[in-house]
Amino acid sequence: MSALAAHLRAFAARTPVEADAPFLARLYASTRQDLLGTGSADPALAASLIAMQQRLQAADYRARFPDAVYLVLHEAGEPVARIVLEHGREALRLVDIVLLPQARGRGTGRAVLRALQRFAADRDLPLTLSVHHANPRARRLYLQLGFRIEQAGLHADALRWQAA
Repeated sequence: MSALAAHLRAFAARTPVEADAPFLARLYASTRQDLLGTGSADPALAASLIAMQQRLQAADYRARFPDAVYLVLHEAGEPVARIVLEHGREALRLVDIVLLPQARGRGTGRAVLRALQRFAADRDLPLTLSVHHANPRARRLYLQLGFRIEQAGLHADALRWQAA
C-alpha cells in the first residue's frame, strides 16, 4: 500500500474512513444518472435506488476482488475520486475509477492512470481494466494511454496495458 500511495502522492491517496461515506455516496450517485430518469422521478425513490445499487456494487467488489485496495484521491485538499485496485501476481487490475463530475475532463483521470502505469511498470506487471461500451470518453482515454483491447465483450471490453 505504501508504494502505491507513493505513486499517488500528488492525490494524497488514502484508505476511505467512515467519515467518507457522504462523499462516496455523492460520488456513486454522480455515475447513476440512469436511475434519475428525466428528473421526474420521485427524489426519495431515486435516492433509495441509488443507495441500494451502491451497496450491491460494494458487495460485488468484495466478493469478486476480496484483496482489492480502495483509495480516496484528493485535489486541493478535497476528495475528488475513488479507485479500487487489485494487485495480483499476474497483473495490477483497476477494478473501478470514479471522479466527481467537476474533476472530469481536466486531466485528473489521465494523471491517475499514468501513476498506475508507472506503479505497474515498476513491478513488471500489466495494468488491466474493463470499460463499458456506454463510456466512450473513458475508452478513448484508455486507448490514448496505450491500453489495447484484450477481449471484446457484449457490454464491456477488457483492456490491457504493458510497459514497453
